[in-house]
Amino acid sequence: MKRLELKTLLTLLLIVASSLFYACKEESNPADNNDPNNDIPADPGGSAPAPTINNVRPAATFAKTQGNESRIRISLLGIINPTTGQPIEFTGNQNLYVTEDNTLKGIKLTRVSANNALGVDIVFTVDNSGSMFEEADSIAAKIIAFANTLQASGLNLRVGCVGYDGPVTGALDLTAPDSLRVYLNRATGTSRTRGFGGANAQALQQAAQGQNAGVFGENAIVAIRFADSLFAWRQGTQRIYINFTDEPTQPNQRPWYSTDVFLANWNNQRGTIHTVWSGGDTTLFGNEVPLSIEKPWRLSFGTGGTLKVIRSDARDLDLTTLPVTVALQNSWLVEFRSANPNVPHNLKITVKTNTADGETRYENVTY
Repeated sequence: MKRLELKTLLTLLLIVASSLFYACKEESNPADNNDPNNDIPADPGGSAPAPTINNVRPAATFAKTQGNESRIRISLLGIINPTTGQPIEFTGNQNLYVTEDNTLKGIKLTRVSANNALGVDIVFTVDNSGSMFEEADSIAAKIIAFANTLQASGLNLRVGCVGYDGPVTGALDLTAPDSLRVYLNRATGTSRTRGFGGANAQALQQAAQGQNAGVFGENAIVAIRFADSLFAWRQGTQRIYINFTDEPTQPNQRPWYSTDVFLANWNNQRGTIHTVWSGGDTTLFGNEVPLSIEKPWRLSFGTGGTLKVIRSDARDLDLTTLPVTVALQNSWLVEFRSANPNVPHNLKITVKTNTADGETRYENVTY
């Protein structure tokens, strides 16, 4: 009997001691329960797999989380698998990888929805030279319908426009879709994208007069650089350009306005460029002449964008079927913990599936 009582007493003492131990352990680490980032997996170690197919190119922007700066938010544009034609369904560190300064990060993925709206800034650059008269009205109508469709899908959207014919001939800074509709409907034909609108119209007009000296032919680079440097882009949003033209890029012997120099100096966070071409069959384009006649869709292929070929009157244009539309509607919020959110970093985003892979590197990124 005494041996039984002693055994029972020892068991009770062990239970009490264990309770005290775990209570003390919990009390000594109160931060574990209050860590606002404990929903993000730990860094897994190792490294991202190397792409072998290289048929996709991730496009992303980075920003700190307000009030929690070590939590970095990546706005990742959805990616369409070129083999299947379907959006890739991402899983962290299984087919999507984020590397910060050679450290593979634990990541949390959230599909963008109406309750978790992705910020998107889209600029339409429109060739408004005389050769575009046939398609100008259709393009304007399709731009308006496209913006309305994206806004209705729940995206946090702003849109802008730059018209060009050699120099910049018109512009509207990033604004609500309704304001773009008003701007495009002020006139008809190629005049729709001529003239400057919005609160900063005068400043944009003055800037246009002082830029691009000596570039006389159609050149989307002029328009893209104009918007890149002067428009009110939001921090951490996806930046997208959609360029409409029926003419080659014409640098007029000025390297700064050539495709190769532009791409060499274009930062991946500054946006993807998508080309809508109404100049006929691309296979009949002929050979490029560097610094003189260059294929405009090379701006797209060099930035992770896409090419859409339409009829010369643009009656068959439906921007909602552009690959970038599907990508926007299948975008992702990717979050990770930065080792130090207050210094520049080198980042790499890698996609790896059986039929689609690729990576994009971002140098000296400041969140």
